[in-house]
Amino acid sequence: MSGAGFEMKELLRTEPKRSSVNQAILFIIPSIVVTVISIILFTQLTALTDQQRHIFSITIIAAIVLSLVGMAGMQLLIYRIIDDPGKDMDGTARRGTNIGIIYSIIFSIIVTALVSPYFLNVLHFSLKDFFYFAYLLFLYSAIWIVVSAFWASERYKYPAIIFTFSYLAIFAFTYGAYVYNPAYAIAGYAIGTTVLLLLCLLALKIMFRKPDPSYKLSKMFTRLTKLIPQNSAAIMFNIFFVLAIFVDKIIVWVYQGVITGQGLSVTGPYTEGAFLGLIPMFSIATTAYFTRRTKSLVDNRYNGTFAEIVKGIKEYKRVYWTSMKAMLVITLGFMVIVVSFVFFLVKDPEVLRILLTYSIGCIFFVVIIFNSTVLVIFGKSNISTYAVLAVIILELATIPLVSINVWYCALGFLVGSFIGFLISFLSTIRLFSNYEYNMFGFLLKS
Repeated sequence: MSGAGFEMKELLRTEPKRSSVNQAILFIIPSIVVTVISIILFTQLTALTDQQRHIFSITIIAAIVLSLVGMAGMQLLIYRIIDDPGKDMDGTARRGTNIGIIYSIIFSIIVTALVSPYFLNVLHFSLKDFFYFAYLLFLYSAIWIVVSAFWASERYKYPAIIFTFSYLAIFAFTYGAYVYNPAYAIAGYAIGTTVLLLLCLLALKIMFRKPDPSYKLSKMFTRLTKLIPQNSAAIMFNIFFVLAIFVDKIIVWVYQGVITGQGLSVTGPYTEGAFLGLIPMFSIATTAYFTRRTKSLVDNRYNGTFAEIVKGIKEYKRVYWTSMKAMLVITLGFMVIVVSFVFFLVKDPEVLRILLTYSIGCIFFVVIIFNSTVLVIFGKSNISTYAVLAVIILELATIPLVSINVWYCALGFLVGSFIGFLISFLSTIRLFSNYEYNMFGFLLKS
């Protein structure tokens, strides 16, 4: 079967089966908890020296960003191998996660070796500081792998619960260590994150049966290598998606580091405004509602009489537009809440301008992500990849302007998201305009 045909089969068996409302809540709650606790945590560590705050913030943010980028492709592969109806899901999840953790160890070692000269010589990290970065890089890389197993098996509530309580533990350990001695804050954060990973692994062991010992891990590795070319467009989409969110911030952090002589500076109005501007993107949880409502329509789109098929197609389009409108309304609602919060409480005009620019960009960006669930049906995953690549290119294009004002990086995200939106949305509408022909043509090619 062709790669496109493989994508079709994979889509059909990865459609969510649980309550769309529950999925939306479970998606949003951990994200809000992480964001709120992180903001509270950074505001409480007032006794840190400028250098301690500098190292503390870079250690955490660099570990999270690099781990997300590095694990994006592997997460998708694990999702694919677990969600196979012809296999033992529990055993496959355990074996797939084992390979993923092995990969996270290798990735962490390689990245640590590559960035060590920069961290030690430019950022002036001590060996102890650098150890904490390397350790957190591995922890987060492994955490993203384990969480992907729960999402692939549709056991959504477990990572949601674990993240919620673990981040409370991270706050408690970090603040407790900080009160004892501000220099120990990062150690407390590392202990809390270790608890997060251990709880994820414990839940994995409890919820997934032990795999058949006769099944060699090498077979799973062989399957993974075969999945890479079959899912190349989806893998690149996942990686570009993560990069699109962070490229603008990395540009600003490097620029601010050059100006201050620190090598990298991850604090300031841009970081605060841009991360707050990401909150409206939580509306992407609406895709759970859309995929659940359209599952039967996709599964049975060629079953029944011609009139029934046409009726199913019309219903799919109707649910698409309903879900799209709901997502945009939720996005705007989040934006209004966050903007109001910043306007009345933060009262920093620069943060507000960056927040508004980034939030408007999110309105277009969420459409790109939403349409990626539709374009795969037509075998057009590459369009979604091109759309998020456009965001990255426009963000990089702002590099010459960052010395004028860092706000231009947020503008780059907005313009790039708008261009990516046009690529994704116009392609989706064109395919929808001749839905029957495109679907039957895709079926014949597969």
